[in-house]
Amino acid sequence: MKSTYGTRASICAHFSWTLDYLENQIPWSKVIRMMADLPSYDYDESTDTQTKKGVKITEQNADDILKMFKS
Repeated sequence: MKSTYGTRASICAHFSWTLDYLENQIPWSKVIRMMADLPSYDYDESTDTQTKKGVKITEQNADDILKMFKS
């Protein structure tokens, strides 16, 4: 969505707004702040998610991890 209309369309789709509402009913500065505060996610598939979080589950530590979740 690199064009102006693509960006506006994706904003409308995300917030379930109409284009008229986006362009005429809400200040653009508020939209920019809302977009800046949206959560972002890292979808890098090349990294191992277990080691990225710092814990790798093995047979030796599986019981300890299970106890941690139950407590």
